[in-house]
Amino acid sequence: MIQVRYPLFLLVVILSGLAGLGYQMVWTRLLTVSLGHEMIAVIAVVAAFFVGLAMGGFTLNRFMRSTAYPHHWYFGLELAIAFWSLMLTQLIPLYNEWLPTLMGATPSALRHWCIAFGASLLVLLPATFAMGATLPAMERMSSMLWQQSGTVAGLYGANTLGAVLGTLGATFLLIPNLGLHTTQWMLAGINLLCALSVPVLFFHQTRSPTTTPVALCAPATAPRALILFCSGLLGIGYEILVVRVLSQVLENTVYSFAVVLAVYLVGISIGAGFYQHRLSARLGASHAQHQLTLLLSMTSVFCLLGIGCLWLANTLYPFLLQGMGSGSVNAILAELMLAALVFLPPTACMGALFSHLASHAIGGNGLGHALGWNTLGAAVAPLVFGIVLLPALGAKVALLLIPVGYLLLAATRRNTEWPLRLRYGAIPALLCVGMLLQPVPLRFINSSTHSRVLDYRDGIMAAVAVVEDTAGARHLKVNNHFTMGGTASRFSDHRQSHLPLLLQGLPESALYLGLGTGITFEASQYYPDLHTTAVELIPEAIELMPHFGVQVTSSAWNNSPTIIAADARRFVLASDAAFDVIIAEIFHPSRDGAGSLYTREHFSAIRNRLAPDGVFCQWLPLFQLDLDTLRTIIRTFIDVFPIAQLHLGHFSLDQPILCLAGFQSAPQYEANWLQQRVHYPPLQQQLVQGRLNSDFALFGGFLGDTRALARFAGAGPINTDDFPVVAYQAPRFVYQTQDQPSARLLRLLQALAPLRGSLLPDAEAATEFGRRLQSYWRTRDRFIEAGHHARGSQNIGQLVASSKAPLLDIVRSSEDFTPAYRTLLMSARGLAREQPQAAYRLLSELQQASPQQMEALQLRQHLFGN
Repeated sequence: MIQVRYPLFLLVVILSGLAGLGYQMVWTRLLTVSLGHEMIAVIAVVAAFFVGLAMGGFTLNRFMRSTAYPHHWYFGLELAIAFWSLMLTQLIPLYNEWLPTLMGATPSALRHWCIAFGASLLVLLPATFAMGATLPAMERMSSMLWQQSGTVAGLYGANTLGAVLGTLGATFLLIPNLGLHTTQWMLAGINLLCALSVPVLFFHQTRSPTTTPVALCAPATAPRALILFCSGLLGIGYEILVVRVLSQVLENTVYSFAVVLAVYLVGISIGAGFYQHRLSARLGASHAQHQLTLLLSMTSVFCLLGIGCLWLANTLYPFLLQGMGSGSVNAILAELMLAALVFLPPTACMGALFSHLASHAIGGNGLGHALGWNTLGAAVAPLVFGIVLLPALGAKVALLLIPVGYLLLAATRRNTEWPLRLRYGAIPALLCVGMLLQPVPLRFINSSTHSRVLDYRDGIMAAVAVVEDTAGARHLKVNNHFTMGGTASRFSDHRQSHLPLLLQGLPESALYLGLGTGITFEASQYYPDLHTTAVELIPEAIELMPHFGVQVTSSAWNNSPTIIAADARRFVLASDAAFDVIIAEIFHPSRDGAGSLYTREHFSAIRNRLAPDGVFCQWLPLFQLDLDTLRTIIRTFIDVFPIAQLHLGHFSLDQPILCLAGFQSAPQYEANWLQQRVHYPPLQQQLVQGRLNSDFALFGGFLGDTRALARFAGAGPINTDDFPVVAYQAPRFVYQTQDQPSARLLRLLQALAPLRGSLLPDAEAATEFGRRLQSYWRTRDRFIEAGHHARGSQNIGQLVASSKAPLLDIVRSSEDFTPAYRTLLMSARGLAREQPQAAYRLLSELQQASPQQMEALQLRQHLFGN
């Protein structure tokens, strides 16, 4: 029977850890919907989870130590967790409706923290309180089953191994296939299985042995509570800071975070297992002091080695990617291998260190007491390291404080002889000093050789840099991966404002969700009657806007704009204002957290903020999207907006962007739409520069109406908060080798063209303007197709040779479609340097193709004199 009970009990310990970590991932994702993705809210949810664990450990510690029936307690604890997790499937959606109203649209940092922490603690407490006592109960059950103590390290390692399985299982299996709601039911089922295992394990045993736990030799140095608290603080602090630095190297998808967390937990489990099998027997007084000093010093040394590996991360990761080959699985394995280099050695030491402290706590104040102090330190760590130290000191100094902290814990142990302290502390101390004196900061910015970093901020949300290239163009880089626009894309960025505002016609209020460089938002200053509000998640991005010439306090604004640092989703839920136009900036779909900005719930909240004749535009980066993910987003969008349109932002083949527009009421477009509405001279000038100064230019990017979009999207899942399809589907794009953006754009055009429908009301569509607009769209599709097929050309001569004939044919077929004419003009100008005769012939043919346009003749006269 013992041979059967041991693997069953071990399985229960693993499953308990699996469910606990799975809950943490699910609940954090659900609660941040209403509390916001601001770091202060995310940290508040995590802290509330850990504080609940600590409260359970502290409060139930006395009962776990004294009870003769620990299996009865464990049975009740697992049932309580299962019951409350099922209650949360109903409570959290209600919470998410109520909390934004309670918090308000623009709460102070203190109010935001207090509500996020208090609400999370309150709603999760019944479950987290019970979780905090499960490991002490399992340790007593182990002693009861096998009449021996000293197994806490092994139980801790097995429980942490379960947490690894919970991390990977929830991320790669449960949530993508079942959704968050069903995943909670599955995890509750696991808790129920753990509870039902108790009668099987204790079928012939109803009472704990009367023997008291063996009193191990406790470290007689600084109070154990302080060491336990600091080890939790430093351990989670190391995780937070390393993840932030790795976010500048890895792909930052939901899978990136999962594999990094899994490696962190694997290290803890390995360390605990090693301690159980190799060190736990050495528990006499002569070894206890030595072991603790050694473990603290080794943790310091290996943290330093992990920090050293971080400096090489930006070099190692491409090397690992190249070695692993292409594909999602290989890319995720490369992320895992890099995380292992940084995490495994120090976290193994951390696992052994806590196992040592916990083993000695059994005969002292109890395991629950030890877990409580350690978890309380873990609860404080995100606030200390993520909110305070990282922005204030930078990643390098903040990270070096962690090995210094372990070193100080070892050095201040009063009963340890100084020679021993020096022997173990000299190497990490010297390494700390050496790394601190290194002139190279711990940051990564991928840029060309001669680019300059004009500004860099280790912010609360992300590492943000302004980079100027050799041409003088400035770019905003977030976590070294996401280039959030720049001065070189001002033409495109301004169009991202003009197109939605002009589609509405006469807007008086506009809300921008996301700012980036602020250049898109800047274009709204040219609308004299427009009052604008902008919401940006990353505070540092707002501070850096002047680098891009965006001055929101200048007199150029007719109406002073309102800029708010907040989470877009939370702001939309909490605000009660109505807007004529809402513009959602480009959100990178593969980035962890961005998928929630494409959910049905978010789109519905936005529609509730629109005025009766309002327009919502969601900008989509086709150059960062596969068509399957695009279909999911469109399917979700038209489920909320039955009146919808899809427009091209411009005709770029390298970075095509799409305007997915939703309307409260059907627009009544007609000829002379712009002429009747645009009278302000500065705006007229801006539209000329943005090539939106005609109805054909404004409406020329139209790709399809609701019917066409529904046919293109087809049947399939909707992206919801419960079933976050985009968050788990979009990362495939960054992990796999993709075709050219122009190829995806061409497939999109070919799919929508037969179904396009009309942008205009039926009566207007039958007019001359309607027929010319239809011709414009057909010509545009041919233009993009010709550009795609000419992209393989190696030089300007080959480019002109391959594209001249189809482009001249386009010029002849539509006098309204001017991009083909401009493209040939630019080609002739470039060709004139190398092949003047070919340039002359091209300009002559262009003049003959469109004699009413004089630019070709003027350029020919300028270059050749005739």
